[in-house]
Amino acid sequence: MLTLRQIEVLRAVLQAGSLAGAARGLGIAQPTVTRIVRRMEDVLGLALFDRRGGRLHPTAEARRMLGEIDRAYDALRRAVDDAARRARLGGERFEVGVSPSLGRALVPEALAGLSRAAPGLALRLDVLSVSQVGPYLTEGTGEVAVTLFPVRQAGIHSQHIGQGRLVALVPRGWPLAGRARLAPEDLAGQPLAVFDPQAVHGRMVDGFLGAVAPGTRHLVRFAESAAALAEAGIAIALIDAFSAMAIRPELVAVRPTTAAARFDVYLHRVLDRLQARLLPDFEALLAEGIRAVEARLPLP
Repeated sequence: MLTLRQIEVLRAVLQAGSLAGAARGLGIAQPTVTRIVRRMEDVLGLALFDRRGGRLHPTAEARRMLGEIDRAYDALRRAVDDAARRARLGGERFEVGVSPSLGRALVPEALAGLSRAAPGLALRLDVLSVSQVGPYLTEGTGEVAVTLFPVRQAGIHSQHIGQGRLVALVPRGWPLAGRARLAPEDLAGQPLAVFDPQAVHGRMVDGFLGAVAPGTRHLVRFAESAAALAEAGIAIALIDAFSAMAIRPELVAVRPTTAAARFDVYLHRVLDRLQARLLPDFEALLAEGIRAVEARLPLP
């Protein structure tokens, strides 16, 4: 295993382009730099530099290592800066990443309960895309992430904590707004907000509709955008019940659907990171919020 000091020296040599330049930058003697570099090559079992004409030329392996080292240094610097900032501000901080559907109401309500239990708690809430969740947890300072999809990445634990139904947002005044619940055939010929078929909502909506053909299809990326179209009186939106928590009830009616499938809610954390003191409380509040959303909807 390499030490942090050895990595620091290698980084300095690669950035300076010479042993002498690295020694000046580090404030140490050049023979010390030479000895450390040779020791690293022995430990790694590979050459880090080609020595030609009295100059060092980094090998391809060394250049690849520099990219990884720079990313590690950036993550370490952010972690140190964040720790120092927390120390200056005092108090405790809880950082959560969410997928858009859960970040408007469900997770904020759980955080509100956490704040009531821990006065003075500082919060950070980040809305994340699918590709951002893994790096947010492993490279950032986030305590936990909550999404509608599992994360299959080494070192990350995804825990299933609840489910939510597919609901329909129908503009007020439309005939379907008065229905107790909606079946696929009710949506035949109706203007509908639709999603990419590979997205979580897209798979759910397509599975629910089956062979039923809606009318005009309005393509959206997020459930919030679908809800906005329903609130504007443009289309019916089929979204998760958690996104529906934030709609304007004077503009749309929330109606259960007959869909048997459910949206799954997952809580993710890094396995080898010390668990935040408030994480169990947050998890319990989140699970309670999910059950409350389900209880507010009549049975299909």
